[in-house]
Amino acid sequence: MGYLADIYVIKKTRSKKLADDFLNHFLPNRKESADEYLIPEYSDNPTHEFDNADKLMSFLEKNENYPNRVYWRNTDEENLNKHGMIFYTEDGAMIFGISRNTDMSGNLNTENEDLCLIEMKKYFDTNIGYIHYENPPAESYKKFVEIVNKLEK
Repeated sequence: MGYLADIYVIKKTRSKKLADDFLNHFLPNRKESADEYLIPEYSDNPTHEFDNADKLMSFLEKNENYPNRVYWRNTDEENLNKHGMIFYTEDGAMIFGISRNTDMSGNLNTENEDLCLIEMKKYFDTNIGYIHYENPPAESYKKFVEIVNKLEK
């Protein structure tokens, strides 16, 4: 397996419906990558524990001050979207992510990633998105926008 390109867009929302719609559109055949979710994330003494992403996302929709992250693996090997991700930021936003394989031929062809970013921006009706390579996104809406602004210069 080669490197993955991570394509991210951000929205100022905690809508579970938008999260479900995103997953059903971009990753209809998926499996959660974890079997437990903690609040605070990775805590030895969590205040909340969930056994599936659906319950976690319902909680995070109502509790905007908790950051968290959820990952899914695509079970359809033929689909270009290999992983889906949702990052709940510390300031109440959501970062939606898709991982795709990069072109390892050495010719620096980024068409695969570029097309996904265009599709995601259109789907979410936003211009705030970027592509990174095997790197998590910024932790807040403000930092995410700063990265986008730097990349556009």
